[in-house]
Amino acid sequence: MNTNDLPGLASAFSAASETMLAAILDQSADCIKVISAQGTVDYMNRNGQCAMEIDDFCAVAGQSWSALWPEESRPLISDALKRAAAGDAVRFDAFCPTAKGSPRWWDVAVSMVHDDAGEVLGYLSTSRDVSEARRAKEVAEISSAEMRHRLKNSYAMVAGLFSALARGLPEREEFAAEIRTRLAALAVAQTLFVARENAPCELSELLPALLDPFGQDECPVAIRVPIAVSVDQRSADALALVLGELAVNSSKHGALGSSGEIDVVAEQSGDTIQVCWTEQSARPVEAHERSGGQGLKLMQRILAAQGGTINVDWRENGLEATITLPAAD
Repeated sequence: MNTNDLPGLASAFSAASETMLAAILDQSADCIKVISAQGTVDYMNRNGQCAMEIDDFCAVAGQSWSALWPEESRPLISDALKRAAAGDAVRFDAFCPTAKGSPRWWDVAVSMVHDDAGEVLGYLSTSRDVSEARRAKEVAEISSAEMRHRLKNSYAMVAGLFSALARGLPEREEFAAEIRTRLAALAVAQTLFVARENAPCELSELLPALLDPFGQDECPVAIRVPIAVSVDQRSADALALVLGELAVNSSKHGALGSSGEIDVVAEQSGDTIQVCWTEQSARPVEAHERSGGQGLKLMQRILAAQGGTINVDWRENGLEATITLPAAD
């Protein structure tokens, strides 16, 4: 072969490679774009144009990528390009209607493209239409919020029924009061999760909501959460029931029923959360278990259902109850 033919052969091979690459990119269901170093749209694959409802790529070629997004999303695009230029692999969800105004949510990935010398040539952006998944998630969240709202109303209704049935019967009124306390604790936990759409809840917010109603001048309840510790809804429900049980027992037999102090400390170690209830009462502990008492067994069963445990260490004038639960993902 004549060596003078090599440049032409290389050129032909390069052209064939570009054609093959374009054909491969056109097969992707995602919207694939090449963004210049100046932030303009230099390329968009065919299926991407269909997804964005762009009839002619020339209508957007050379335009600023951020200009194709709604005004409120443009700072997000600028930030993504800056982070990608710094070497980060950027990913985000954002709303952007198509060229014909159809509403769409996109899962967007942005990465830098550079030459052998490390100079930024531009950016590669891949956008996937996640509108259906987004709508399904919103429907699920709305349904979940509605169910929690109905559940909270059910708690209130059941508590009212217990009060009505027990009215005038002292032996039943005490039991009804305990049930109302437990239902109120569950309602508080549910309310916190309604506000944040199922996102994990910080213990620094949950614990005061559950325990502040029990605090009093004769027996303050001190709560300490040294670092950010989060729990999911199931763990929050379990804590609401267990801490409610400890508070009820304390009001009948311990510090809340006489005087003293209660410290509640929450910590996280690895993938385990630990909540320690330390109670010091003015009255000595007369019995570790009451005849027919089911409180400890109930707490153990509640926590076991969530992969947790409780250990109770009795002292002369109180107790230390250590609760463990899996940390939120």
